[in-house]
Amino acid sequence: MKIIRKYIFEFTESEKTEINNFIGLNEGLIFHETKFNKIASETFNTNLFYFLAYTDKRLDGICPVHSIKRGILSNTYSNNGSFEIPYGGWVFDDKFTNFQSLWNNLPIRINESLTYWSSFMKNIPEKLKNEGQKFQTGLVNLNNSEIELFDNVIHSNKRNKIRKAEKSDITIKNFGTEGLPIYFNLMHDLHKKKGLKESPFNYYEKILNAYYATGNAVLMIAFHEEKPLAGVIIVGNKNVMHYWQGASMSEAPNFGQGELLQWEAIKWAKKQRAQYYDLCVIEPERLPHIAQFKMGFTKEVIPVYCISKKSFFFRVTNKFQNVLSN
Repeated sequence: MKIIRKYIFEFTESEKTEINNFIGLNEGLIFHETKFNKIASETFNTNLFYFLAYTDKRLDGICPVHSIKRGILSNTYSNNGSFEIPYGGWVFDDKFTNFQSLWNNLPIRINESLTYWSSFMKNIPEKLKNEGQKFQTGLVNLNNSEIELFDNVIHSNKRNKIRKAEKSDITIKNFGTEGLPIYFNLMHDLHKKKGLKESPFNYYEKILNAYYATGNAVLMIAFHEEKPLAGVIIVGNKNVMHYWQGASMSEAPNFGQGELLQWEAIKWAKKQRAQYYDLCVIEPERLPHIAQFKMGFTKEVIPVYCISKKSFFFRVTNKFQNVLSN
């Protein structure tokens, strides 16, 4: 097996198609796709490349990577949460390779560090799990019927709030990019209150433009008497649909609009024939209220791991650069 790195500008259209087809067939996510990563790279000014694992001419694995220069060093990420990419890592064909083999043969440059986030769809060896940080997300198995999901998966407290929202005449409307000004106002309100960093408007616009028409993304907004109260952006593929973004009006009355939005998003994901609905990272310590909200929609909590790979040269030079900068 040979692993090469290939920059996004070097790909032909047929190579992009091959990679995206490979992702679909091997439990990959939308966050692995060339289109999604190219938009993120252009928005946040990263150098985007893919690690590609080949046996002869057979493609056995892919891993998208964003690289940022810092002096003579490069910080590379198999995802980057600050770019709103919650997962990354290797997508590979289990018949021909495994994670340990890919990790052992990964060609890291002398001036480079790799921060690697696993995909919850691909397991990693116990030894590497123990070396990294553990995070978690929640999955909803969409192979269950709507009745089974509502009655046996969603917590009774959430079911009651969904009913309350329906009785309170909360309406959910689906949008593409035309709903973004409404959503962005909600997001700006929330981020200002929470002190969170805000991604550029055109990032969401490009993602929705790229994926809405194909049924791989949707913007949903909850209204009460035509007043927008909350919204979510769902993105994904046939493997997994993700609760990618959420926003709500500050000090909004609680009619259960958040719960109804999630239920409508789950039903929408099921209609797109996705296998799973992902609640997109659960952080009980950092964001306890959001974690509690998300946990009301699933009984399946899945680990995600962050591990790193750095050369000795990188470690020494990084310490030296940090001393100089301080």
